[in-house]
Order: sequence, then structure tokens, then C-alpha cells
Amino acid sequence: MSHAVRVYFDFVSPYSYLALTRLAPLGTRHGIRWEPAPVFYAALLDANHLVGPAETSAKRRYTMTDVLRAAELQGAALVGPPAHPFRSLEALRVATLVARDPRALELSVALSTACWAEGRDLTDWNVLTEIVERVGIEAGDLAARASAPAVKRALQQRTAAAIAAGVFGVPTFELDGELFWGHDRLDHLAARIEGRLPDLAERASALEARPRGSDRPGAPILRELGGG
Repeated sequence: MSHAVRVYFDFVSPYSYLALTRLAPLGTRHGIRWEPAPVFYAALLDANHLVGPAETSAKRRYTMTDVLRAAELQGAALVGPPAHPFRSLEALRVATLVARDPRALELSVALSTACWAEGRDLTDWNVLTEIVERVGIEAGDLAARASAPAVKRALQQRTAAAIAAGVFGVPTFELDGELFWGHDRLDHLAARIEGRLPDLAERASALEARPRGSDRPGAPILRELGGG
């Protein structure tokens, strides 16, 4: 039995890289048909009033260590891009341009690997063109084709659809409307497909429906701790 799983990702995310490199063998093992869905991570953050892990100093510092640990345990090379965060729109538009090509997932893996494992600059059209051609896809005037209004619109629409589906971070995997967020949730996805993990939607909704007992105050938290 084949299972269609949509993969929401952004090349700016190292966790997207770690996930993308695992998809091919996982798909073969569990009969998964991956549907690459490049989305603009910054728009997901804005829509959900969040900040990215690189946007606060403590979390940025921890994230880089965490990513290196995860890569070591996964056996994945990790060098990192020349700058981070970086503008990923061009690479996302390239991935969107070839979304219907059978090699779309292969290209997304290649782009992410070039960035995070090889330290390549995905804001450089020469680099993007080289990677597209390496995968065996005709690049042509890649910058012009990937910057066409229809491609930009498709990326915007996919990002909007992801937000409507409840996606707030990358990578996220969607199986029959159920979301699994994070590269470290691929095992949960596999367990769901295998039937080892039941449908927990009703129990989750019941937990979510419980009344809020406390909210973070508007005043600085440390001040509140001393206020009784």
C-alpha cells in the first residue's frame, strides 16, 4: 500500500536538511510517496507570531549545537551555509519551478545538501544552476524561469495552504491531514503508517479544550516572580 506524505520544508532550516536526507530510504521501507512542498518559513513564523531559532541569541547558540549533535548521530555531514539565516526565496522558487518533475525530491535533497553539507551559497544563481543541472534537469535561464510570476504565486499559495493546514514550522510531514513536526518525528510518522501509533486526534482535542489555568503576564516574568 502506498502512502502519500506531503513534506513542508525550507532550505534555511538545518532540520529540513536532516529530514530530507532520510526520506528516500524511509519511503522505500514504508511505501511512502513523498510530495515535496517548499514553503517560506518566515511566513509561517509571522502567521503564528513566532520567532525562528536563529533570532534569539540563546536559542541560536543551542540550535547550532543541537544540529551538530543530530547530524553526528545521523551520520550526515554538516558544514553550514556561508551566512545564516539567509534569503532562501530563490532556492524555494527553483524547487517550486520543478515541483511536477519526478526528480523534484532529488533536487530538493541536492539543494539542501549543497547548502548544509557542502557550505554552498543558495542565494547565488550560478550555484543553483549548477545543482539543477547536476540532478539532470534542464536549467535554461533558471533565474528568469524561477522568478516568473506564476512560480512566485505558486510558492505563495503553497505557503498559505500550509498555514491554513496548521503548519507552523519546518520540516513538517502531513499524512491524511495529520501533522508531524520536526526531523525527529519521522519515526512517529513511520509508526503511524505501520499501525503502531493509533489516531490520537480525539484525545488531543480533549486535552486542548481544557480551560487555561494561567497565562504569561504582560509584565516581565522575573519581576512577577517576586511579586507574590
